[in-house]
Amino acid sequence: MTRKGLDGGSFNVLTEESILKVHHTAMQVIEEVGFEVQSDMALELFAGAGATVDRDKHLVRLNESKVKGLIDAAPSEIKLCGQDEAHDIVLGGRRVYAGTGGTALHVYDPDVNQTRLASMEDLRCIARLVDKLDNIHLFMLPTYPNELPVEQVDVNRFFAGLDNTTKHVMGGVYTLEGVKNVIRMAEIVAGSAQALKQRPLISMIACIISPLRIDKTYGDLLVTIARNGIPVACPAEPLCGATSPVTLAGNLVIQTVDSLMGVMLTQIANAGTPVIFGSVATSTDLRNLRYLAGSIEMGLLNAAGAQMAQFY
Repeated sequence: MTRKGLDGGSFNVLTEESILKVHHTAMQVIEEVGFEVQSDMALELFAGAGATVDRDKHLVRLNESKVKGLIDAAPSEIKLCGQDEAHDIVLGGRRVYAGTGGTALHVYDPDVNQTRLASMEDLRCIARLVDKLDNIHLFMLPTYPNELPVEQVDVNRFFAGLDNTTKHVMGGVYTLEGVKNVIRMAEIVAGSAQALKQRPLISMIACIISPLRIDKTYGDLLVTIARNGIPVACPAEPLCGATSPVTLAGNLVIQTVDSLMGVMLTQIANAGTPVIFGSVATSTDLRNLRYLAGSIEMGLLNAAGAQMAQFY
């Protein structure tokens, strides 16, 4: 059984003409400006795929036909499975699902009426709560366990999810060894490596650094995740007036290029890897350059980002 999700797509920020304009500008940026890749592993993959690579500057450029070929290699639908099949979801088209989000360093503690550093116990409690909420379709690891060294964070966070909810578990990752341990753990839960590929109980998040940059850590992580066939989201977070042009259209171009960078790298590493075109773009308050979460501009940018993802 697959959960139907909600029907989205009724709010269209962009016209068809606007979508094409953003697309063509994004292709121009990829071909003429290029993007920075600090991961040697990723840089060699781009070079092997026929990209123009400046190794001194760690700069990569691709023409539109190569970009299109890599986009076409990615599946247009992705199944994210729960340990209980009743919680399986399929991303694609205009289906909309709701999940938690993260990764918060602090939580509000109602017992003492104040915020404090988040812990593993908070993560376990939230997972158990999510497991009982019908309107939450998947569990994205929402907090960071501050009491653990980073080397232990990945496997412990995912274990907290898998052990406390039967819904799909998605989360960011921090170390290569952590990624390998999480995958091995998920294979044990699924029954085998092949069973995990057939029914992915987990998915991972590897961020692109806006604007136009894949750093060493996330580049290496993204390649490793893709080579193991694990579904992965590649979110970009350009900020108007800070890490993107101040205009919404300019931000959307950067957002599109950044997200496509992740899509392309996953397909070079392992064609057919389930990859999610991600967007958490927003704006800044130009009076003090503060990040504006939940602004009107954020809603517009993410709705437009969804349209660009559907276009591709």
